[in-house]
Amino acid sequence: MTIPGLASLRGRVLLLAVGIAGLVILLAAVPLALLLRSAAYDDAEREATYAAQNVSDYLSSGTYDDQVLDQYLKRVNGRTSWPVTIVMSDGDVLGAGLSSAALKSATRDGGRAIDADGDGDQRGDGDGDADNLGFVSDARTISVDDGRLVEILADDGDGQARVVASVDNSVIFSSVRTRYALVGVAALGLLLLAGAAAEVTSRRLVRPLRRTADTAGRLSAGDLAARAPEEGPAEVAQVAVELNALAGRIDELLTTERESTADLSHRLRTPLTAVRLGVEALPASERKVELEQHVASLQRTLTQVIRAARRPQREGVHPRADAAAVVRERLEFWTPLAEDQERAVTVDVAGGESWVRSSADDLATTIDALLENVMAHTPEGTPFGLRLVPGPEDVAIEVHDDGPGIPSGAISRGQSDRGSSGLGLDIARSTTEAVGGTIEVGRVDGTTMVRITLPTAGSPQHGADGAAQP
Repeated sequence: MTIPGLASLRGRVLLLAVGIAGLVILLAAVPLALLLRSAAYDDAEREATYAAQNVSDYLSSGTYDDQVLDQYLKRVNGRTSWPVTIVMSDGDVLGAGLSSAALKSATRDGGRAIDADGDGDQRGDGDGDADNLGFVSDARTISVDDGRLVEILADDGDGQARVVASVDNSVIFSSVRTRYALVGVAALGLLLLAGAAAEVTSRRLVRPLRRTADTAGRLSAGDLAARAPEEGPAEVAQVAVELNALAGRIDELLTTERESTADLSHRLRTPLTAVRLGVEALPASERKVELEQHVASLQRTLTQVIRAARRPQREGVHPRADAAAVVRERLEFWTPLAEDQERAVTVDVAGGESWVRSSADDLATTIDALLENVMAHTPEGTPFGLRLVPGPEDVAIEVHDDGPGIPSGAISRGQSDRGSSGLGLDIARSTTEAVGGTIEVGRVDGTTMVRITLPTAGSPQHGADGAAQP
Protein backbone atom coordinates (compact mmCIF):
# COMPACT_ATOMS: atom_id res chain seq x y z
CA MET A 1 0.00 0.00 0.00
CA THR A 2 1.40 3.39 -1.03
CA ILE A 3 0.56 6.41 1.09
CA PRO A 4 -0.28 9.40 -1.16
CA GLY A 5 2.41 12.06 -0.99
CA LEU A 6 5.06 9.69 0.41
CA ALA A 7 5.78 7.98 -2.92
CA SER A 8 7.45 11.15 -4.21
CA LEU A 9 11.10 11.91 -3.61
CA ARG A 10 10.21 14.86 -1.40
CA GLY A 11 7.91 12.69 0.70
CA ARG A 12 10.54 10.01 1.14
CA VAL A 13 13.25 12.49 2.13
CA LEU A 14 10.87 14.08 4.62
CA LEU A 15 9.85 10.68 6.02
CA LEU A 16 13.48 9.58 6.31
CA ALA A 17 14.60 12.73 8.15
CA VAL A 18 11.65 12.76 10.55
CA GLY A 19 11.94 8.99 11.08
CA ILE A 20 15.62 9.17 11.98
CA ALA A 21 15.03 12.14 14.28
CA GLY A 22 12.13 10.30 15.92
CA LEU A 23 14.23 7.16 16.39
CA VAL A 24 17.06 9.13 18.02
CA ILE A 25 14.58 10.83 20.34
CA LEU A 26 12.97 7.50 21.19
CA LEU A 27 16.32 5.88 22.02
CA ALA A 28 17.18 8.80 24.27
CA ALA A 29 13.73 8.90 25.87
CA VAL A 30 14.13 5.95 28.29
CA PRO A 31 17.45 6.95 29.91
CA LEU A 32 16.35 10.59 29.88
CA ALA A 33 13.10 9.70 31.64
CA LEU A 34 14.97 7.75 34.34
CA LEU A 35 17.44 10.62 34.72
CA LEU A 36 14.66 13.17 35.09
CA ARG A 37 12.86 11.01 37.67
CA SER A 38 16.06 10.51 39.67
CA ALA A 39 16.88 14.21 39.46
CA ALA A 40 13.40 15.10 40.69
CA TYR A 41 13.80 12.87 43.76
CA ASP A 42 17.31 14.19 44.40
CA ASP A 43 16.14 17.79 44.19
CA ALA A 44 13.20 17.07 46.49
CA GLU A 45 15.38 15.31 49.08
CA ARG A 46 17.93 18.11 48.97
CA GLU A 47 15.27 20.77 49.56
CA ALA A 48 13.60 18.69 52.27
CA THR A 49 16.96 18.14 53.98
CA TYR A 50 17.68 21.86 53.88
CA ALA A 51 14.30 22.64 55.48
CA ALA A 52 14.78 19.95 58.17
CA GLN A 53 18.30 21.19 58.96
CA ASN A 54 17.08 24.75 59.48
CA VAL A 55 14.40 23.58 61.88
CA SER A 56 16.88 21.29 63.69
CA ASP A 57 19.32 24.17 64.18
CA TYR A 58 16.57 26.35 65.54
CA LEU A 59 15.38 23.54 67.81
CA SER A 60 18.89 22.89 69.18
CA SER A 61 19.29 26.54 70.22
CA GLY A 62 16.87 26.06 73.12
CA THR A 63 15.69 29.73 72.88
CA TYR A 64 11.99 29.11 72.25
CA ASP A 65 8.79 27.92 73.80
CA ASP A 66 6.26 25.53 72.27
CA GLN A 67 4.02 28.30 70.95
CA VAL A 68 6.86 30.14 69.22
CA LEU A 69 8.19 26.86 67.82
CA ASP A 70 4.74 26.02 66.46
CA GLN A 71 4.48 29.44 64.74
CA TYR A 72 7.96 29.00 63.35
CA LEU A 73 7.03 25.62 61.86
CA LYS A 74 3.91 27.11 60.25
CA ARG A 75 6.05 29.81 58.62
CA VAL A 76 8.57 27.25 57.37
CA ASN A 77 5.89 24.89 56.02
CA GLY A 78 4.22 27.80 54.24
CA ARG A 79 7.37 28.35 52.20
CA THR A 80 8.24 24.79 51.19
CA SER A 81 6.57 21.93 49.38
CA TRP A 82 8.08 19.50 51.86
CA PRO A 83 6.25 19.87 55.24
CA VAL A 84 8.37 19.56 58.39
CA THR A 85 7.21 17.77 61.55
CA ILE A 86 8.91 17.68 64.99
CA VAL A 87 8.46 14.69 67.32
CA MET A 88 9.56 16.14 70.67
CA SER A 89 11.41 14.09 73.24
CA ASP A 90 8.26 13.98 75.38
CA GLY A 91 6.18 12.57 72.47
CA ASP A 92 4.45 15.79 71.42
CA VAL A 93 4.10 16.28 67.67
CA LEU A 94 4.41 19.80 66.20
CA GLY A 95 4.17 21.06 62.64
CA ALA A 96 2.57 19.39 59.64
CA GLY A 97 1.84 16.10 61.34
CA LEU A 98 2.53 12.59 60.07
CA SER A 99 0.40 9.56 59.37
CA SER A 100 0.61 6.75 61.86
CA ALA A 101 2.65 4.62 59.44
CA ALA A 102 5.04 7.48 58.74
CA LEU A 103 5.31 8.34 62.42
CA LYS A 104 6.06 4.73 63.21
CA SER A 105 8.78 4.65 60.55
CA ALA A 106 10.30 7.90 61.81
CA THR A 107 10.51 6.68 65.43
CA ARG A 108 11.97 3.31 64.51
CA ASP A 109 15.63 4.30 64.75
CA GLY A 110 17.08 0.90 65.62
CA GLY A 111 19.06 2.29 68.58
CA ARG A 112 20.03 5.49 66.79
CA ALA A 113 20.70 8.25 69.37
CA ILE A 114 22.60 11.48 69.74
CA ASP A 115 26.09 10.61 70.99
CA ALA A 116 28.55 12.18 68.67
CA ASP A 117 31.62 12.12 70.96
CA GLY A 118 31.01 8.62 72.35
CA ASP A 119 30.98 9.70 75.99
CA GLY A 120 27.39 8.62 76.64
CA ASP A 121 26.15 12.18 76.86
CA GLN A 122 23.35 12.40 74.36
CA ARG A 123 22.81 16.12 74.92
CA GLY A 124 26.34 17.49 74.64
CA ASP A 125 27.69 19.71 71.89
CA GLY A 126 29.51 17.10 69.92
CA ASP A 127 29.24 18.46 66.40
CA GLY A 128 32.53 20.36 66.71
CA ASP A 129 31.22 23.72 65.44
CA ALA A 130 31.87 25.62 68.69
CA ASP A 131 28.48 27.36 68.41
CA ASN A 132 27.28 26.23 71.88
CA LEU A 133 24.13 24.83 70.27
CA GLY A 134 22.78 21.40 70.92
CA PHE A 135 23.88 18.47 68.85
CA VAL A 136 22.24 17.90 65.40
CA SER A 137 22.75 14.57 63.63
CA ASP A 138 23.24 13.89 59.95
CA ALA A 139 20.13 13.47 57.83
CA ARG A 140 18.92 10.05 56.80
CA THR A 141 16.26 9.09 54.26
CA ILE A 142 13.48 6.62 55.09
CA SER A 143 11.26 5.12 52.36
CA VAL A 144 7.55 4.91 53.15
CA ASP A 145 4.51 3.84 51.11
CA ASP A 146 3.58 7.30 49.80
CA GLY A 147 7.05 8.81 49.52
CA ARG A 148 10.17 9.37 51.58
CA LEU A 149 11.05 10.93 54.94
CA VAL A 150 14.16 12.96 55.70
CA GLU A 151 14.94 12.55 59.44
CA ILE A 152 17.36 14.54 61.59
CA LEU A 153 17.90 14.00 65.36
CA ALA A 154 18.30 17.14 67.47
CA ASP A 155 18.72 17.98 71.14
CA ASP A 156 15.63 19.93 72.30
CA GLY A 157 17.12 20.60 75.74
CA ASP A 158 15.10 17.83 77.39
CA GLY A 159 16.17 14.94 75.29
CA GLN A 160 16.23 13.66 71.77
CA ALA A 161 13.75 15.12 69.29
CA ARG A 162 13.17 14.04 65.72
CA VAL A 163 12.77 16.55 62.88
CA VAL A 164 11.11 14.93 59.88
CA ALA A 165 10.54 16.47 56.41
CA SER A 166 8.05 14.61 54.18
CA VAL A 167 8.69 14.06 50.48
CA ASP A 168 5.30 13.17 48.95
CA ASN A 169 5.28 11.00 45.79
CA SER A 170 2.33 12.92 44.32
CA VAL A 171 4.33 16.17 44.41
CA ILE A 172 7.32 14.40 42.89
CA PHE A 173 5.17 12.90 40.13
CA SER A 174 3.71 16.32 39.35
CA SER A 175 7.22 17.73 39.01
CA VAL A 176 8.28 14.80 36.86
CA ARG A 177 5.24 15.24 34.60
CA THR A 178 6.11 18.90 34.16
CA ARG A 179 9.68 17.98 33.18
CA TYR A 180 8.41 15.28 30.83
CA ALA A 181 6.10 17.83 29.20
CA LEU A 182 8.96 20.26 28.68
CA VAL A 183 11.13 17.50 27.21
CA GLY A 184 8.20 16.41 25.02
CA VAL A 185 7.78 19.95 23.69
CA ALA A 186 11.52 20.08 23.00
CA ALA A 187 11.33 16.70 21.20
CA LEU A 188 8.39 17.91 19.12
CA GLY A 189 10.39 21.03 18.28
CA LEU A 190 13.29 18.85 17.16
CA LEU A 191 10.97 16.80 14.96
CA LEU A 192 9.52 19.96 13.41
CA LEU A 193 13.03 21.31 12.91
CA ALA A 194 14.10 18.06 11.25
CA GLY A 195 10.99 18.15 9.07
CA ALA A 196 11.61 21.78 8.08
CA ALA A 197 15.25 21.04 7.24
CA ALA A 198 14.19 18.00 5.20
CA GLU A 199 11.55 20.06 3.40
CA VAL A 200 14.06 22.74 2.43
CA THR A 201 16.60 20.12 1.35
CA SER A 202 14.05 18.11 -0.64
CA ARG A 203 12.75 21.23 -2.38
CA ARG A 204 16.27 22.19 -3.44
CA LEU A 205 16.77 18.63 -4.66
CA VAL A 206 13.44 18.16 -6.43
CA ARG A 207 13.12 21.59 -8.07
CA PRO A 208 15.88 21.02 -10.67
CA LEU A 209 14.59 17.49 -11.25
CA ARG A 210 11.13 18.82 -12.03
CA ARG A 211 12.56 21.41 -14.37
CA THR A 212 14.56 18.70 -16.11
CA ALA A 213 11.42 16.56 -16.42
CA ASP A 214 9.50 19.55 -17.82
CA THR A 215 12.27 20.06 -20.35
CA ALA A 216 12.04 16.40 -21.36
CA GLY A 217 8.27 16.86 -21.82
CA ARG A 218 8.80 19.91 -24.02
CA LEU A 219 11.34 18.00 -26.10
CA SER A 220 8.85 15.16 -26.47
CA ALA A 221 6.25 17.70 -27.60
CA GLY A 222 8.63 18.87 -30.34
CA ASP A 223 10.21 21.96 -28.78
CA LEU A 224 13.80 21.17 -29.72
CA ALA A 225 14.99 24.52 -28.40
CA ALA A 226 14.11 23.52 -24.82
CA ARG A 227 17.04 23.13 -22.46
CA ALA A 228 17.16 22.06 -18.82
CA PRO A 229 18.78 24.34 -16.20
CA GLU A 230 22.07 22.82 -15.09
CA GLU A 231 21.68 23.44 -11.36
CA GLY A 232 21.27 21.61 -8.09
CA PRO A 233 23.45 18.82 -6.64
CA ALA A 234 26.18 17.47 -8.88
CA GLU A 235 24.27 14.26 -9.72
CA VAL A 236 21.10 16.17 -10.60
CA ALA A 237 22.99 18.75 -12.64
CA GLN A 238 24.68 15.90 -14.54
CA VAL A 239 21.24 14.61 -15.62
CA ALA A 240 20.41 18.06 -17.02
CA VAL A 241 23.79 18.24 -18.79
CA GLU A 242 23.26 14.87 -20.48
CA LEU A 243 19.67 15.73 -21.43
CA ASN A 244 20.80 18.98 -23.01
CA ALA A 245 23.52 17.12 -24.88
CA LEU A 246 20.92 14.63 -26.15
CA ALA A 247 18.63 17.47 -27.25
CA GLY A 248 21.51 19.11 -29.08
CA ARG A 249 22.34 15.85 -30.83
CA ILE A 250 18.71 15.33 -31.89
CA ASP A 251 18.66 18.89 -33.23
CA GLU A 252 21.81 18.21 -35.25
CA LEU A 253 20.45 14.95 -36.66
CA LEU A 254 17.14 16.53 -37.70
CA THR A 255 18.95 19.45 -39.31
CA THR A 256 21.17 17.06 -41.25
CA GLU A 257 18.18 14.96 -42.31
CA ARG A 258 16.21 17.98 -43.50
CA GLU A 259 19.15 19.37 -45.41
CA SER A 260 19.69 15.99 -47.06
CA THR A 261 16.02 15.74 -47.99
CA ALA A 262 15.94 19.28 -49.36
CA ASP A 263 19.12 18.69 -51.35
CA LEU A 264 17.76 15.48 -52.83
CA SER A 265 14.49 17.19 -53.73
CA HIS A 266 16.31 20.02 -55.45
CA ARG A 267 18.32 17.48 -57.44
CA LEU A 268 15.06 15.90 -58.62
CA ARG A 269 13.82 19.19 -60.01
CA THR A 270 16.16 19.03 -63.02
CA PRO A 271 15.06 15.61 -64.34
CA LEU A 272 11.45 16.47 -63.48
CA THR A 273 11.69 19.64 -65.56
CA ALA A 274 13.08 17.59 -68.40
CA VAL A 275 10.12 15.21 -68.12
CA ARG A 276 7.66 18.13 -68.11
CA LEU A 277 9.27 19.63 -71.23
CA GLY A 278 9.16 16.25 -72.91
CA VAL A 279 5.45 15.87 -72.13
CA GLU A 280 4.70 19.38 -73.42
CA ALA A 281 6.42 18.47 -76.71
CA LEU A 282 4.04 15.57 -77.30
CA PRO A 283 1.17 15.94 -79.75
CA ALA A 284 -2.14 17.01 -78.24
CA SER A 285 -4.13 14.04 -76.95
CA GLU A 286 -5.97 12.75 -73.95
CA ARG A 287 -2.85 10.84 -72.96
CA LYS A 288 -0.84 14.09 -73.00
CA VAL A 289 -3.38 15.80 -70.72
CA GLU A 290 -3.19 12.89 -68.29
CA LEU A 291 0.62 12.98 -68.29
CA GLU A 292 0.62 16.76 -67.70
CA GLN A 293 -1.65 16.26 -64.71
CA HIS A 294 0.66 13.61 -63.27
CA VAL A 295 3.73 15.80 -63.80
CA ALA A 296 1.98 18.78 -62.19
CA SER A 297 1.02 16.60 -59.22
CA LEU A 298 4.59 15.39 -58.91
CA GLN A 299 5.91 18.95 -59.01
CA ARG A 300 3.45 20.02 -56.34
CA THR A 301 4.46 17.10 -54.13
CA LEU A 302 8.15 17.85 -54.62
CA THR A 303 7.55 21.49 -53.66
CA GLN A 304 5.80 20.38 -50.47
CA VAL A 305 8.72 18.10 -49.59
CA ILE A 306 11.23 20.93 -50.04
CA ARG A 307 9.10 23.34 -48.00
CA ALA A 308 8.69 20.78 -45.19
CA ALA A 309 12.43 20.12 -45.20
CA ARG A 310 13.16 23.85 -45.01
CA ARG A 311 10.65 24.44 -42.23
CA PRO A 312 12.24 26.49 -39.42
CA GLN A 313 13.98 24.26 -36.92
CA ARG A 314 12.25 26.06 -34.04
CA GLU A 315 9.00 24.32 -35.01
CA GLY A 316 10.53 21.08 -33.78
CA VAL A 317 9.25 17.60 -34.46
CA HIS A 318 5.62 18.50 -33.77
CA PRO A 319 4.81 21.97 -35.16
CA ARG A 320 1.79 23.79 -33.83
CA ALA A 321 -0.29 26.77 -34.87
CA ASP A 322 -3.21 28.84 -33.65
CA ALA A 323 -5.96 27.72 -36.03
CA ALA A 324 -8.20 30.67 -35.13
CA ALA A 325 -5.49 33.19 -36.01
CA VAL A 326 -4.63 31.43 -39.29
CA VAL A 327 -8.30 31.22 -40.32
CA ARG A 328 -8.82 34.95 -39.65
CA GLU A 329 -5.66 35.84 -41.58
CA ARG A 330 -6.56 33.78 -44.65
CA LEU A 331 -10.16 34.98 -44.61
CA GLU A 332 -8.90 38.57 -44.57
CA PHE A 333 -6.74 37.71 -47.62
CA TRP A 334 -9.64 36.22 -49.60
CA THR A 335 -12.30 38.80 -48.60
CA PRO A 336 -11.45 41.37 -51.32
CA LEU A 337 -11.88 38.73 -54.05
CA ALA A 338 -15.15 37.59 -52.49
CA GLU A 339 -16.40 41.17 -52.52
CA ASP A 340 -15.40 41.58 -56.17
CA GLN A 341 -17.41 38.43 -57.00
CA GLU A 342 -20.33 39.69 -54.86
CA ARG A 343 -20.21 36.67 -52.58
CA ALA A 344 -21.82 36.80 -49.13
CA VAL A 345 -19.41 35.46 -46.52
CA THR A 346 -20.48 33.86 -43.23
CA VAL A 347 -17.80 33.64 -40.54
CA ASP A 348 -18.02 31.69 -37.28
CA VAL A 349 -14.61 31.70 -35.55
CA ALA A 350 -14.14 31.52 -31.79
CA GLY A 351 -12.53 34.54 -30.15
CA GLY A 352 -9.85 32.63 -28.24
CA GLU A 353 -6.87 30.56 -29.32
CA SER A 354 -7.23 27.10 -30.85
CA TRP A 355 -3.84 25.40 -31.07
CA VAL A 356 -3.55 22.45 -33.49
CA ARG A 357 -0.83 20.01 -34.58
CA SER A 358 0.15 21.73 -37.79
CA SER A 359 2.51 24.44 -38.90
CA ALA A 360 1.00 27.83 -39.68
CA ASP A 361 2.24 27.59 -43.30
CA ASP A 362 0.70 24.15 -43.88
CA LEU A 363 -2.61 25.19 -42.33
CA ALA A 364 -2.68 28.38 -44.39
CA THR A 365 -1.98 26.36 -47.52
CA THR A 366 -4.85 23.99 -46.68
CA ILE A 367 -7.33 26.83 -46.11
CA ASP A 368 -6.16 28.61 -49.26
CA ALA A 369 -6.72 25.41 -51.25
CA LEU A 370 -10.28 25.08 -49.95
CA LEU A 371 -11.18 28.74 -50.49
CA GLU A 372 -9.57 28.75 -53.94
CA ASN A 373 -11.69 25.70 -54.80
CA VAL A 374 -14.81 27.69 -53.87
CA MET A 375 -13.75 30.79 -55.84
CA ALA A 376 -12.74 28.85 -58.93
CA HIS A 377 -15.48 26.23 -59.16
CA THR A 378 -18.68 27.96 -58.02
CA PRO A 379 -20.55 30.69 -59.94
CA GLU A 380 -19.86 34.29 -58.92
CA GLY A 381 -22.30 35.49 -56.30
CA THR A 382 -22.44 32.06 -54.63
CA PRO A 383 -22.41 32.52 -50.83
CA PHE A 384 -19.85 30.62 -48.79
CA GLY A 385 -18.87 30.41 -45.16
CA LEU A 386 -16.04 29.47 -42.85
CA ARG A 387 -16.50 27.97 -39.43
CA LEU A 388 -14.07 26.87 -36.70
CA VAL A 389 -15.28 24.39 -34.08
CA PRO A 390 -12.79 23.93 -31.19
CA GLY A 391 -12.94 20.76 -29.08
CA PRO A 392 -11.02 19.13 -26.24
CA GLU A 393 -9.17 16.67 -28.51
CA ASP A 394 -9.49 18.13 -32.01
CA VAL A 395 -10.38 21.31 -33.89
CA ALA A 396 -12.65 21.27 -36.93
CA ILE A 397 -12.51 23.80 -39.78
CA GLU A 398 -15.51 23.78 -42.13
CA VAL A 399 -15.79 25.49 -45.52
CA HIS A 400 -19.27 25.43 -47.00
CA ASP A 401 -20.86 26.96 -50.12
CA ASP A 402 -24.12 26.85 -52.05
CA GLY A 403 -22.44 25.58 -55.21
CA PRO A 404 -23.23 22.44 -57.25
CA GLY A 405 -21.20 20.17 -54.96
CA ILE A 406 -18.05 18.10 -55.09
CA PRO A 407 -17.96 14.46 -56.28
CA SER A 408 -17.13 11.98 -53.51
CA GLY A 409 -13.93 10.86 -55.29
CA ALA A 410 -12.57 14.37 -55.77
CA ILE A 411 -10.36 14.10 -52.71
CA SER A 412 -8.25 11.43 -54.41
CA ARG A 413 -4.99 12.67 -55.87
CA GLY A 414 -5.26 14.20 -59.31
CA GLN A 415 -9.02 13.68 -59.84
CA SER A 416 -11.44 16.47 -60.74
CA ASP A 417 -14.62 16.78 -62.80
CA ARG A 418 -14.11 20.52 -63.46
CA GLY A 419 -11.19 20.51 -65.83
CA SER A 420 -8.56 21.20 -63.15
CA SER A 421 -5.72 19.07 -61.90
CA GLY A 422 -7.57 18.26 -58.69
CA LEU A 423 -4.56 19.38 -56.67
CA GLY A 424 -6.50 21.78 -54.41
CA LEU A 425 -8.32 19.09 -52.43
CA ASP A 426 -5.28 16.84 -52.75
CA ILE A 427 -3.13 19.47 -51.01
CA ALA A 428 -5.73 19.85 -48.27
CA ARG A 429 -5.87 16.10 -47.83
CA SER A 430 -2.11 15.51 -47.75
CA THR A 431 -1.31 18.35 -45.33
CA THR A 432 -4.18 17.35 -43.05
CA GLU A 433 -3.39 13.65 -42.95
CA ALA A 434 0.34 14.39 -42.44
CA VAL A 435 -0.41 15.63 -38.90
CA GLY A 436 -2.94 12.92 -38.07
CA GLY A 437 -6.06 14.81 -39.17
CA THR A 438 -8.95 13.86 -41.42
CA ILE A 439 -10.88 15.49 -44.28
CA GLU A 440 -14.48 14.91 -45.28
CA VAL A 441 -16.56 16.15 -48.23
CA GLY A 442 -20.34 16.02 -48.34
CA ARG A 443 -23.67 17.76 -48.74
CA VAL A 444 -25.57 19.08 -45.72
CA ASP A 445 -29.04 20.59 -46.27
CA GLY A 446 -28.24 21.37 -49.90
CA THR A 447 -24.90 22.94 -49.02
CA THR A 448 -21.50 21.63 -50.03
CA MET A 449 -19.21 21.26 -47.03
CA VAL A 450 -15.54 20.33 -46.69
CA ARG A 451 -14.57 19.58 -43.11
CA ILE A 452 -11.01 19.09 -41.92
CA THR A 453 -10.27 17.91 -38.38
CA LEU A 454 -6.86 18.50 -36.75
CA PRO A 455 -5.63 17.19 -33.39
CA THR A 456 -5.22 19.80 -30.67
CA ALA A 457 -1.87 20.85 -29.23
CA GLY A 458 -0.75 22.82 -26.18
CA SER A 459 0.23 26.44 -26.67
CA PRO A 460 3.96 27.26 -27.01
CA GLN A 461 3.99 28.17 -23.29
CA HIS A 462 2.77 24.67 -22.41
CA GLY A 463 4.12 21.16 -22.65
CA ALA A 464 2.79 18.19 -24.53
CA ASP A 465 0.00 17.68 -21.99
CA GLY A 466 -0.93 21.35 -21.86
CA ALA A 467 0.68 21.88 -18.47
CA ALA A 468 2.23 25.29 -17.94
CA GLN A 469 5.99 25.35 -18.17
CA PRO A 470 8.04 27.09 -15.43
